[in-house]
Amino acid sequence: MKIKRLILLIISFLAFLGLGLILSRQQSQRADQVLSNNGLSSTYYVFNPKKKHNIKQFLTYVNKNFSHDKVQIHFESDYIPDRVLIWANYNLKSQPLAKGSSRYFSKNDFDGTIPFAVISSDTKDRVVTLQNNHYLKENNDYVTIIGELKKNNESQNGQAVYYLSTGINQPTAKESITNYKVVVDGLNKNEANALQHYLRGSMQIKDFSKTYNKQHGISPTKKLIGAIFCVVIALIVAAIAAVLAENPVNLKYVSSKIWAHLLADSGLRFFLANGIIVILTSLGLQTWSFYSNHSQLYVLFLIVFAMQIITYVLMLLLIKIKKEK
Repeated sequence: MKIKRLILLIISFLAFLGLGLILSRQQSQRADQVLSNNGLSSTYYVFNPKKKHNIKQFLTYVNKNFSHDKVQIHFESDYIPDRVLIWANYNLKSQPLAKGSSRYFSKNDFDGTIPFAVISSDTKDRVVTLQNNHYLKENNDYVTIIGELKKNNESQNGQAVYYLSTGINQPTAKESITNYKVVVDGLNKNEANALQHYLRGSMQIKDFSKTYNKQHGISPTKKLIGAIFCVVIALIVAAIAAVLAENPVNLKYVSSKIWAHLLADSGLRFFLANGIIVILTSLGLQTWSFYSNHSQLYVLFLIVFAMQIITYVLMLLLIKIKKEK
């Protein structure tokens, strides 16, 4: 009987482990997708401007005409492929970062006069260390590095890209927009058409998520089926544990009377052991696997554990009803 209970706990552990790994895979792919898309929305617009304005004039126009929108703009250089200037009129959602002390750009970084940099995992040649502080060497200037992006496991493209803040009051504002491909996120179709008319250039509409999923063969259905399978296994384990609940267990080696009394309940024994497994599994997974949102792991395990308890109780009720008949 002890062997049967041990086998149940091992199967339960494997079910929770599988769920945790599936969630890690989901969050990792989502993080990689976000990084591959440079933090933009799924649908955005790419312009090749012909109007000979500098960045300051362009951002002044955007501030005047689209101030009610949350606009993010990337200026992708035609001459330096790894250099991207970034601007937004709101606090951007943080990208997946490699270090806990890192941070992503905020609105204040674009409104100020001093530029800041966020580097990718392989941005090395331009990084220098002075007095234990890391800087990006940009021409003859040293730009403070505020963050480093998580390494992108789905694709090795763009690992050396570095991002510089830009703004109306920053040094890069003097550069011509004709030297850049301008990527704009946050506008509707009519606003994008108006911006195209202003820039006097071509415009492309990008739908990133469809293209990305096709390129990388990501199947949400397979992950969903795997997660459902793990949950079903966890519930079957709870049901079998209820069937074995009335079989006595030798507690002569339990010295504490309180623990002996508590452990006399088979259900409590099972869920106490299973609870320990859940806690240890969640802690271990956070050490070995990537999670951009740890709370989702806790919530997932808590929900499945609660479902196990409900299944166990319902099975005991069914057994009781069957015996009474």
